[in-house]
Amino acid sequence: MSAVIAICNQKGGVGKTALTINLGAALAEQGRKVLLIDLDPQGHLTEGVGMKDLYLEEHNNLYEALTDHKGGEAALTHHIPHEKFDLIASNYHMVLIEQKLFMTRNREHKLKELLGALSKNYDFVLIDCSPNLGNLTDNALNAARRVTVPIQAETSSVRALDLLFDQIESVEKGLKIKVDVLAVVPNLVQDSALSRRILSELRESIPVVTPFEIKKRVVLQEAYDKGRSVFSFKAPNSVKEDDKNELKKLYTELATLLTKQTNSASH
Repeated sequence: MSAVIAICNQKGGVGKTALTINLGAALAEQGRKVLLIDLDPQGHLTEGVGMKDLYLEEHNNLYEALTDHKGGEAALTHHIPHEKFDLIASNYHMVLIEQKLFMTRNREHKLKELLGALSKNYDFVLIDCSPNLGNLTDNALNAARRVTVPIQAETSSVRALDLLFDQIESVEKGLKIKVDVLAVVPNLVQDSALSRRILSELRESIPVVTPFEIKKRVVLQEAYDKGRSVFSFKAPNSVKEDDKNELKKLYTELATLLTKQTNSASH
């Protein structure tokens, strides 16, 4: 049975997309069959894996699938030639989807219905959520029932976490479901006294904060700009290679942690 995980935080700039891409690559390196879903109308994940052309598809796109559900889910999935995972791309029409879903019956179930048969082909499905708490995020929470939350070691990120937890509780009550927060991942962390203090306080108050943090490294942005994960990116020099290897180790550690979490939850 596949594990569907929403990578979620309504606060922008916390590195959701980079985490989704590189966690997906780490899971694939471990031999898992992985599907990434770009649920953000801005299409950053689609661009970040080098498949920007898919964002402009007129037919067989995610917008159509979520609003005019007619089957044909397999046509939505694309293998990324330079990676070991598959992708359902975002689409430029997705900027209209919040309004469209608002007028639709059973709107919170559209993504869950779409993934029904499709997810059985994968060990992990990772959903890169949009940076807001609207209908798309509700769809992701309902489809996944599992959440991983990247945050930065900043006061504003901690406040945003409270809002997200409130949203999760609201969705649980409204849809009568249980959503498990698998991990809160300190992401794009810079080494400073403030960061260390915030991380210490977070780990004291929230048990699911990971014991490690993903460091902020320039090579992460360079890989994204080339449309690659850090696992397939060729670093330009030895210093960047060291940074890349450090990040690969951290994403692999996260992949192992989430695999254990999902396995224990399913038993």
